[in-house]
This record gives sequence, structure tokens and C-alpha cells, in this order.
Amino acid sequence: MKKNTIKVKINSSWKSTYTVPATLLGQNMEAALDVIPGLLSDRLDNPKFLGPANPQTGIAHGWQPAGGNNFTQQHYQLVYGISMSGNESQLVHNFGTHKNGGLLQTGRWLKAGEDLQVEIWAMAQHHPVTIRVVIRPWQRGYPDYDSAIIKIDKCYWSLYKAVLKSPVDDNDAVFAIFLNDIGKVWFDQVHLRPVKEPLLREDLIKSIASLEIPVLRFPGGCVSTNYHWQFGTGPVHLRPAMPDPIFKWEMLYDFGTNEYLEFCVKYKCMPHITINIGSGTPDEAGEWASYIAKWFKKRRIKPPTVYFGIGNEHHGSWELGNMTPEQYVEALKDYVPKIRKNYPKARIIALGYKVGSTIGTSKVFPWRKIIIEKASKYFDVLTLQHYSTHWVKDKEIRHYNCFEEVNDTIRNIQEMIDDLRKKDLKKGAAITEWNLWYSAAHYDQKGFLEIYDTQHALFVASMLNGFSRLAPTLELANFYNLVNVMGFLVSRGPKVEEVVLSHVFRLYRPAFPGKFIPLKVSSPFLTKGIPIIDAVCLKNKKGSYIFLVNRGFKEAVVDTKSFPEIIEGITLYGDDPESSILEKVPTEIYDTHVYLPPLSITQLHIRV
Repeated sequence: MKKNTIKVKINSSWKSTYTVPATLLGQNMEAALDVIPGLLSDRLDNPKFLGPANPQTGIAHGWQPAGGNNFTQQHYQLVYGISMSGNESQLVHNFGTHKNGGLLQTGRWLKAGEDLQVEIWAMAQHHPVTIRVVIRPWQRGYPDYDSAIIKIDKCYWSLYKAVLKSPVDDNDAVFAIFLNDIGKVWFDQVHLRPVKEPLLREDLIKSIASLEIPVLRFPGGCVSTNYHWQFGTGPVHLRPAMPDPIFKWEMLYDFGTNEYLEFCVKYKCMPHITINIGSGTPDEAGEWASYIAKWFKKRRIKPPTVYFGIGNEHHGSWELGNMTPEQYVEALKDYVPKIRKNYPKARIIALGYKVGSTIGTSKVFPWRKIIIEKASKYFDVLTLQHYSTHWVKDKEIRHYNCFEEVNDTIRNIQEMIDDLRKKDLKKGAAITEWNLWYSAAHYDQKGFLEIYDTQHALFVASMLNGFSRLAPTLELANFYNLVNVMGFLVSRGPKVEEVVLSHVFRLYRPAFPGKFIPLKVSSPFLTKGIPIIDAVCLKNKKGSYIFLVNRGFKEAVVDTKSFPEIIEGITLYGDDPESSILEKVPTEIYDTHVYLPPLSITQLHIRV
């Protein structure tokens, strides 16, 4: 035993109690920023030419003039309304003999040996125009990797295709379209995808599927307050790309209700829909519920229970559709009956924040009390959302604060549960967004990037342990966010990156759902009220699992004399709270002791 090792004892009767649902390992997939582009197999930015145009070039963002910025024989104009989807389309007019006029994008990534499908929806004006599509290195004058000739010969929107082969790996390639003739071409959309790859990016979907996500919330989040589900149905090429007034970005509908439900069915996720009550209508919500019911019926699938969350953060002054609790009660009365009528297996989630706020005043007012008193018959589950954001410069204090935030979150959920019990309401509780939020910002130009490290991993494990102790009343918890925006799966280049938090969720997944086995843990404290070692135990058909979180900076040894047989152990640990790498090693197990490295998360598989 090493010097200064922390000694811990754990005792239990090893008798199981209530069931901890798998839905405590839920995820959010918010249709914000580059979440949906990250899901798609398309290699191009702004493929549907959403405006506004660059005032100097007349070209949609993400695109540049192919002939050089000092062009004199081409005219570019982004025109609203001349398109299939109702958005803009890009006019390119080559009126000289120069054959370099056109459009290009830089920073495209290619893989050696792959065939890339070019899909162009375009139309010519006055006469046919020949174009040349190209992939090439960024260096001017270097030979093309490949090119193809396409004749735009229709004066109405038509689909044109070509295949380009990449001979090399290149993460900074150029994709270009050149007009070989004098003439005008309108481009509605241009796509570049691997041949035979479906709409969604296969390597990303494979990673998501391997996580066995039990419930997936869509479309979010704050953007749900301006999300209109109808735009995300029908043929993908007819769906608009819309400005997003929430995050001042753009919202793609290429991944919509159909794709979401298909994903949920294929990978056994419980659907969790967020209803737009910020700029939507009760009829729109009812029609969405009806569409979902018909979607399952058409495929002869028994309609599952679907969570319908009524709004997002409308208690807060920052939210589109911010309202008083009395207004929210009226919204529940207007929205919920239409949803229930059209989807009888709806499980309705209402906002259960303790207080609300409004613009123009620093005062807060009761929220949850009024919702419970006046609208209890309109919801099945009461929810809140909580982000732990108290960053301080001192690393040690920040580490302690991190776990104090865990306790605060668990306490807030417990207070909500207690408020329901005071009224003898047999309702569920949920937390529909949660995370440790230190670095991500709307202005960061990094896609709302949260830098996940060992401290985040320990935070997540501590939260999951806390959630397990709040079950079964706590029936749902959704981590924010799955892909790109604060995501632990990052899809912004040739390789999908899984950051440290994915390893934590994978470690916990086999134990859920499971019967809770109470443990009595004797551990010294990290700081007041926060034990260094946090532990829970769950039992299911796969076996029994103990999860041990060592939040301290010293090794710990757990006395296992009272334990049943330990089959195996897996440990994740980081060298420093700010380390972005979690090492995965077999747990050190001896006759009557288990050793836990500092800053570690351990799963013990035991025979109970």
C-alpha cells in the first residue's frame, strides 16, 4: 500500500430495491449551429446557398469566386425566391471568353481511393452551358486530382451528377465549378458525398449507434422555439435551409422528423420531441403528433411511448417566447390536448423550474408552484435544466466547486420531486439538459466548443451516480449535447473524434436499466459535504456493477471483505483534472482490496 493512500470501506446487504431506468443515460441532439451538418455525409458548406450574399462578390457564404477575386468577366448574384425550396439560388453569369468563372470552396477533406458523387441542381438560361467540376490541391497551378464535364442543358431545375475520384488524402482540398461557356447558370444546391454513402455520415452514425443511447431529444433546446417540423419532411432536396434567429446561425432541415424516427427505431432509442411554443401554434404541434402516429402506422410499427416536451426554457428572459407561469399554464391547456388526441401514447413533459424571470426587471417570481397547482393534469413529468458553470482560476478550488455543483443539481431535482410529493402527485421528474460548462461560447468561432477533460469525466460519473439515487421518480436525464455543439462526438473533418465523456457513458451503459443496491460508503471528504469516493451499485441480467468515483488527488484502497466475488474491473483515470486523455486499464484487484488511482472512475463487475 502506498504512503498516504486513502482507506475506504463499503458495506451492503446486497439486496436490490427499485429499478434505475436506462433513460437516465439520455442525450440531446439539438438542431443548432453545425449539429445537423455534422450528421450529414455532405463535404460542402452551405450547399443550398443560404444568404446573405457577400456584398462585394454577390456570392453566398462558404463559397468564393473560382476565377479569382479580381474577376472582370463574371457576374454573381444571390437571388431570393428563384429556388426549389423557397430560399436563395446562386446566379453565375460568365460573359467573357475566360473559362475560369465559377464557384469554389476551400478546406474540403478527401480520402485516398474514394469516389465522390457530385450532385448539382441547376438550370441554364438562354442556351445550354458546359461546366467543369474539379477537386484539386489548394496550391495554385498544381494539377487537378480529378475533373468531370457536365452539360447544363435544361432551362428548369434539373439534377446533374458526376463522379470524381480522389487519389490522395487531403484535408485542405479545393472543390470548384467552372463555366466553360459564355452563359448564365443558376445553382439551387450543390452536394459532394461519397458514392453509395447515405444522407447521414456512416462513421458518425456507427459511433452513435455503439453508445446504445436509450432516449434522444430532438430538435433541442433553444432552437426548438423556432423549429417548424414541416420543413423537415418530404424530399430532402426540397427542404429549406433557414436562418436561425436564436443562435444567429442557420438551421438545416435535411435531418428531420423522418430521419430522426428512423434512427430511433433502428437503434432502439425512445423518441423525445421538443414542441415549439415560442413561435409555433397548438395546431402545428397537434399535426406533428399526428404525423408521428401515421409514420409508425405506415411502417406497421407499434407506436412506442414518446416524450413530448412542451417548450424549453420559457421561464427565462433569454428565451424566445419567454412567458409568465400563468401564460405557460394556458399554453399547456392549448397544446397538450391536441398532442394527446393525435398521439395517445404521449408522455408529456412540463417545465418545472422553481422561479421565472422576465425582461426589464431583475425580479424573479414563483414558477413551479403555479404549474403544479394549476396544470397538474396536463403533464406526466416535470423537468428542469441545469448547467454547472462556476469557473474560477484556482485549479484546486475549481475542482471542489465542480462537485459542489453536482450536489446542487441533485438537490434541485430532489426539491422538485419533494414539491410533487407534497401535493401527492404521482408524476415523474426529469432533467432534460445538463453539463459542466466552462469554455463554450456563442462567439468562440469554434462551433460552441466545450473542452472536455478528466474533471468533466468525473463530474459526469458523479452526476450519473446521483441520478441513480433519485430513481425511480427521476425517470429521464439528457446530457447536452451529443454531436459537435458541446458534443462528445465531434464530426468536423475526416475523422470522427470521441472525447473523454464517451468513455464514461460506455462504462455505465451495461448496468442500465438495473435494480439499485444501497451501499454504505465510509470515505474521507474532499471538501465539506463531498466524500472523496462516491459509489453506486446496480444489478441486471448482465450481472451486478459497482461504480466507484475517486474524486481526490490520492490513490484510494477499498476494503472488499464484505463484497461478493469480483469478476473483473475496468478503470478510467486522468493524470490531471485538465487532462484530455482518459487511460483505460484493468482495475488493481487483490484478495480483499481494490485500488483506485487518483481522479478515476472504476466499474467492478461482481457476482451478486
